[in-house]
This record gives sequence, structure tokens and C-alpha cells, in this order.
Amino acid sequence: MQEITRREFVKMGMASMAGLFLRGLELSSLQFVPEVDNPLDSYPERGWEKIYRDQFRYDSTFHFLCAPNDTHNCLLRAYVKNGVVTRIGPSYGYGKARDVYGNQASHRWDPRCCQKGLALVRRFYGPRRVKNHFVRKGFKEWYDAGFPRDEAGRIPPQYLNRGKEPFVKVSFEEACEIVAQTTVNIATTYSGDKGTELLRKQDYDEAMIEAMKGAGTQVLKLRGGMPLLGATRIFGLYRFANSLALLDAKMRQVDQEAALGARAWDNYSWHTDLPPGHTMTCGQQTIDFDLATAENAAMVVCWGMNWIVTKMPDGHWLTEARLKGTRVVTVACEYQATSNKADELILLRPGSDPAFALGLAQVIIQEKLYDAEFVKGHTDLPLLVRMDTLKLLKPQDLIQDYKPKGLKDTQILKAEERAPLATKQDRQIITESLRNEWSDFVAWNLDTNQPEVITRDEAGLAKNLALEGEFTVDTLDGKKVKVRPVFDLLKEHASYFTPEVVSNICHVNQEAVLWLAREIAKNKAKTLVPVGMGPNHFFNNDLKDRAIFLVCALTRNIGFHSGNIGSYAGSYRGAYFNGEPTYIGEDPFDIELDPSKASRVKFYYKMESAHYYNYGDRPLRLGNKLFTGKSHVPTPTKFVWFSNSNSILGNTKWHHDFVVNTLPKTECVVVSEWWWTASCEYADVVFAVDSWAELKYPDMTASPTNPFCQVFPRTPLKRVHDTQGDIEVLAGVGKALSRLTGDKRFEDYWKFVYDSKVEVYLQRIIDNSTTLKGYKIEELEENAKGGVPALLMTRTYPKIMGWEQSNENKPHYTKSGRMEFYRDEDEFIEHGENIPVHREP
Repeated sequence: MQEITRREFVKMGMASMAGLFLRGLELSSLQFVPEVDNPLDSYPERGWEKIYRDQFRYDSTFHFLCAPNDTHNCLLRAYVKNGVVTRIGPSYGYGKARDVYGNQASHRWDPRCCQKGLALVRRFYGPRRVKNHFVRKGFKEWYDAGFPRDEAGRIPPQYLNRGKEPFVKVSFEEACEIVAQTTVNIATTYSGDKGTELLRKQDYDEAMIEAMKGAGTQVLKLRGGMPLLGATRIFGLYRFANSLALLDAKMRQVDQEAALGARAWDNYSWHTDLPPGHTMTCGQQTIDFDLATAENAAMVVCWGMNWIVTKMPDGHWLTEARLKGTRVVTVACEYQATSNKADELILLRPGSDPAFALGLAQVIIQEKLYDAEFVKGHTDLPLLVRMDTLKLLKPQDLIQDYKPKGLKDTQILKAEERAPLATKQDRQIITESLRNEWSDFVAWNLDTNQPEVITRDEAGLAKNLALEGEFTVDTLDGKKVKVRPVFDLLKEHASYFTPEVVSNICHVNQEAVLWLAREIAKNKAKTLVPVGMGPNHFFNNDLKDRAIFLVCALTRNIGFHSGNIGSYAGSYRGAYFNGEPTYIGEDPFDIELDPSKASRVKFYYKMESAHYYNYGDRPLRLGNKLFTGKSHVPTPTKFVWFSNSNSILGNTKWHHDFVVNTLPKTECVVVSEWWWTASCEYADVVFAVDSWAELKYPDMTASPTNPFCQVFPRTPLKRVHDTQGDIEVLAGVGKALSRLTGDKRFEDYWKFVYDSKVEVYLQRIIDNSTTLKGYKIEELEENAKGGVPALLMTRTYPKIMGWEQSNENKPHYTKSGRMEFYRDEDEFIEHGENIPVHREP
């Protein structure tokens, strides 16, 4: 046997021990997990949880306001780690919201957020953030060359390769200088007789050229994307438009009375979100209600509105209402997410909504299920219509030298009078000329069997007025004229929309028409009818509104917390901040630089619908007939600046035609944006602005679907990229215009931006707004930093439109003070739509 030395024995022993150790490691993963008989007594190793705790650990938090155009506006809490927002959650502060009277919201509003808001981190740090200020290469060359033009004033085509060429990064100051110089050049080019001649050579409609009144500033167009989303930074585009009257005064050498600002484009109507039949019927932009009132209703009919998908933070109000017994019905042309939460689903053929509503009205009228008292007091259905002219019968037709009666619920302004401030108004206001033009109305009194004069003051009073029948009156011109109530005309027309006919038109079961009509009638003042944007984007949208309004009016479902109509799109109702004119309309010739004093208001800009621009930058003219009314004629569009929106260019309707045929006529397109969109692709200048998480200037907003006034608080998060605030951009261009023109008022108009005291503008808006007066912006911002909003002071909570009319007999904002279903304007009579009818879209 071979001898083993001591050294070799030690080596072999160490190798054996190492092998056994490694073998143990190899098998350790196969060992059983230690059993735990009583988890309260002991617990397995939990060190593995550290990685998840590290992920959720944060250094600090802050609150910011998420406010896209979805009507919600949620104060959210951002969690920051190493200077980066890593996640987002709700603020849990909505139940603490109060108004100046001490009224407080419920904690049922918490947690308030949605999936889009919780994912905003991907936007704040996303690859499509606008990281710098940019100028399109060809536009920069045009600018550097001194703005060359051909003999007709057009830009040479080599400078107009929008969407086809790269952008040049520039400093903020240089971008402001470029925009200011371009503004001056374009306004100068198209001013006076020379500008008029150039526009004629470019084949613009003569009516558009005349509408400019020789002012080159009228070819400059500005638009804040849904301006209610930013009382100063988005509404600021309209303030900028007003300031350009200074430029017009300098160029044309006119005094301030003759000076004109720019044109300002609309939003709500441009998006086809405004339901035109609402305005025709009640005079307001829209009748609607806070979605939280759903549980007050016995039935909710979601008509073309996909509530669960489009109103995510408020989706729980609908599902909770159903849990409490509210019956939910969806009327739509597809099975949608809201249908999953509904008790009943009625599928319509797309675009047949007016016919379906008229079918419901037919059942309600034929079976006498309507509320006669409400109809006689709150609608124009008892008013008499002349059968010879189809005009409403007027007292002047019957009574010699008739003068309109005095009104107690309406203030009449004489020609030289000015309306009081919004916070001082306690009644509706009508000019004397309109009062004389509208005059009073006539109904048939069944007690006296005679025609009776009806005024706006009698809105809400249900006299014994005839709804049906034909009567004869002796007019002053010696004629015997047949007259009928509006109700009688509607009854006759609706009689053709039987369940069988509606079934064929709408592709629904006859039983569905009968059932829904009877259910709505059974639930008077207890049926909410929120209508969505699907049916509103058909060409018959006004007829749809008027017909659905008719169903609701017949069944007393207007103006109650449990019974109302609504139309839902974006954040449109700027009237919640009716002190806004103190900011956007501050007189640029008389600027108030004392923060403790109120501004003087004078509007120099003029509103214009963006529809004309999308329609080839032309009015509605067929042959020699101009259908566009004189007060709405657009002007040629040579300069466009918009912010917070992709709808005017990037996803505009008729996009290919617009980009190929209309956009080249526009000489400058400026976009303020923080997320690179198609609008940026086709722009000439792109300003990089702050995201909501980076705002360094406070702002505020409100919504038509909830009762809150919400402030965008300044946040501690450092700007991720080379960006400025929206209002800072406006101020920057204003300062550049000051340098170019030598007029310091361009700069002074934005003084409180340079001083970092934007709250001065906000406080002026608050002090002059009926829903906000009494608040202090400093307190509102401090609360917002803690995730707590304030309550709008709109008399009711939840807020609803039409409440004063239906509950206090205040007049509607119409000629008669009633909901009007008969339109006796010539255009409506000529086109056969003086009553609600069905037209294929």
C-alpha cells in the first residue's frame, strides 16, 4: 500500500469538504419550506418583499391637477423618488371641499381618478414630449430671407413643405422673436387698400375681405383649446387676440375706437359638441346636470352616451345608482360598455334618433301621458301659429298700436345703457331693440274663449290655455286667419311616427318604443336623459335635440335633480367663470397695473367659428347666394396660433383636403404643446410648454359634470425639458412685440406674468364671477396643494341647469321665456324644420 504524506492527506481532506459543501448548495433548493403550524406565532422569511417595498418607497409627494378635455379634472398625488415621479394616486381630498358658506362635499367623491390619470407618468417622461422650442426648416428660411412674397402676396412654395421637412431647435427668446416679427409682417401685408387688393388676387370671397374692415390684424386667428381648462394660460390666447388692437392702431394710424384686434376661434361648437337643439329650445348653450345626481332618478336613459367609458371618474355614480334601484337604459347603435351596466338596451339604426324620439312623443301624446300643467306653463306649445304665414301670432296682429308690456323678471337696456357686472345681475337682460322686435305672444284662453296676450313674465304659469284645436282671429288688416297651437301641429306631425313606422325607420321592436315612452311618462320628474356625442355628430343633430327635448318637456323631465336632459362632451361652459372678461377683455389701451384695482374691459377681438377654416377657409356660399349671416362672416386666415388642442389641425375633419388645399394659404401656424401631435408635425413654430406636473404659474378650471372649482397648483417638480408655461409664452411674444413696435403696452399687458403674480389675474376673475366671489386664490391654491378643491357656488348641489326655470318659474333664455319647439324664423319655415322633424343625416 502506497504511503500518503501528511501534506497530501490535508489536500485530499480539503477537497472532500469543498465537494460536500457545494453538493449541499446544489440540493438546498430541494429542501422543504419550514412548516409553520401557527402563522401568528412565527412567520417565514420575508426579506424578498424588500424589492417591492423599495419600488414603492418615495422621497416626497406633491399634488397636481390632471385636466384633459374629459370634463373631470382630478387632483392627483405624485410620488417622487430621486427627483422623478414614479407613480400617481388619488388625493383623497374631495370630501373636504367646501364653499364660502361652509357647505361640504361628501367623501363619496373619493378616490377620484381614472386609469388615464394613473398612467400619466408615461406622458410626463414619454418619448413624444416636446422637449425644446422648434421652427420648421423652410419657415425659418422664409423668415431669414425677410418674408419674400410673389406679386399676389403668396409665400413661394419652396418655403411651404409642412410635414415633409425637419425642424430647427431654437431658444425660447428666438422663437418669441420669430413669432412677433411674423405677426407684424402678416398684419402689415394685409392692412389697408394694398392688403385688400392682395387678398382679391388670392381669390378670397369678397364678403370675407369686407368683414376685415381694412384691418390686417383680422387675418390673425387664435384659439385656446377648450379655454375653461385654463382660466389664464388657455384663455390667454383670447387676451392676446385682444392686445393686437394695439398693433392695428399703430399700422393704420387709427384711434382706439376704430382699432380691431385679431379673430378668436370657438371650441365647443367647432368640435360639433354643442347640441344646437338645446340652444334653439332653451337659449342656453346646453341643459345638463352633474353626473352625481344619477341616484336621485328612478330611471336613467343613456342616449348615445357611453358613460362608463367616457366618464370614468364618475362611472361609479351610475353603477351605485343602479344598486340603489335606479333603472338604467342605454339607447345606442351598438352594445357598449355602459350596456353591460344597464337593465335594458335599445339598439337604433345610426342617425335615426329624431325618428325614435318622435315615436316616443307620439305614444305619450296619443295616450295622453303628458303633464298638461307643465306643458302649458313652461313650453311654447300653447302659443298660436298663423296658418297663412306659419308665423307665430303676435298681439300687433290683433291690437291697434300695441306696445310690448313691461316686464319684472327681465331688465331692459336702452341703447345708451351698459349691462351691470355679472355679480350685480339679478335678472335676465335684453336690449330695448330686441324687446320690441320679439314683442309678446298669443295663446287661446279656454275660460274666455278668446285669444290672450302672453308675456315672458308668465313663464311657468299654467293658465287654462288650449293645446289643441283650430281657431279664427280677426287681424288688423281685415283678414280672418286660422290659428292653431304649436302642440296641435306637433301632435299632427308626431301621429305619423307610430311604433310600426318607427320600427321600420330605426330597426327596433315596436314594443321597445311603447315600453320606453310609457316608462318615461310614468317617471315624471324622475327620468334623467344624458345624451352623448355619437348622435350629436350627425347632420340632423339639432332635430335630434329638439325631439328629445320634446319628450322630456312633455313628461316634466326638465330642470329637476331627478329629471332632466343633458348633453355631454368636453369642458365647455366658460360661463362658470363669468368674471373672465376682466382678464381676456382688459382694455389694452388702458391697462390696470395696480394689483389691488379692477381692470377696465373693452373687447377688440371678434369671435369666429373655425368651421369656415376647415371648410376651405370660405363662407357658406352656393352660387350667388351667401348663406352665412353678416354677423358670422369669417375673414381670410393667414396666421394661426392655438394651444392645448390637436383638433384644429392634427385630427381635423376632411384632413387630406385641408392639408393639401387650405393649409398652404395659411402663412404661419404656431402651436403651444407638451406632447408632440400631428398638429406639431404641420406647424411652423412649436413652443414647448409645461406638463400639468411641472406648472410654475397657478391656474384654475371647472366642469359641467361635477360641482368643483379646481386650481392648478404650482408644483415643486423641476422641469423635465426646456419648457415654459403657456402663459409665459404669450408674455414672451408680447415682450417681443414691445421691442419691435416700441409700444410698452404690449409688455405691460402681461406684467403680472413677469412678476410671477398671475394670481392677480385669477383674483380679478374670481371677484367678478357669480360662482366664485368670496374665494381667495391664495387659499384655493394652498388647498389644491393638499389635494382639496373648492365648490362652485351654483345654488344647487349637485348643480343642474334649468332648475330656476322649473322650480322658481324664472323665464328660459328665449324670446318667449319658455322652452320653444316652434321656430318661426324664415330659414326654418323655408326648409320645413319649424317644428322638430326627422331628416336622414
